[in-house]
Amino acid sequence: MTAVLMHAPKACSLAARFAAAEGDVALDTAWLNLRTKELERGGSLYDFNPLGQVSTLKLDDGTILTETSVALLWIQTQSENADFRIDPSDPRYFQLVRWLGFCATELHKQIFRVVFYGEATDEVKDRIRELAPQRFGLLNRHLASTPYLLGDRFSAADAYLAWFFVLSDKAGLTHGSYPALTFYRDRVLSRPKIRELIAIDEKRYAELS
Repeated sequence: MTAVLMHAPKACSLAARFAAAEGDVALDTAWLNLRTKELERGGSLYDFNPLGQVSTLKLDDGTILTETSVALLWIQTQSENADFRIDPSDPRYFQLVRWLGFCATELHKQIFRVVFYGEATDEVKDRIRELAPQRFGLLNRHLASTPYLLGDRFSAADAYLAWFFVLSDKAGLTHGSYPALTFYRDRVLSRPKIRELIAIDEKRYAELS
């Protein structure tokens, strides 16, 4: 059996699909409409996650994992690709956890959660967007001396940050004044497997609109 990823087009579960593709980890994608929570194959996302959120991952033994950062950690532990997997004994492991946490809290939940919240006022959204420069500056300084978050190879943390940049323009966030970050964004979104998955999600998203 293969683990099942509940996935809505362009949602954060796309980061898990990025990681699985780059790490050569097989996942069964269960497509869903995030507005209605209905799964294409029948049933509801609520059947697996009471919060009705992705990422939600159902493992072979029936265990349910939620939170994108956890799904990404699990996926990378399943990878047999030595250029992708980082074991807990590796000194870089806690840097992996660090950057996953950064993407989850500083970018995903703190910025996207508000900017894409329909009931938030434009004033509130603009104030949240003002948080981006500090975070972009931190990333820009870090990426000025390294091609990826953990060095010279793409990791699960890069999968999360790559997803952020799939939606950053739509969120009204600009990063043109951060050259290292802009170069990183263009490079990761141009990776063949990531580009292919983005195209699939774009098509699915258009069909739901």
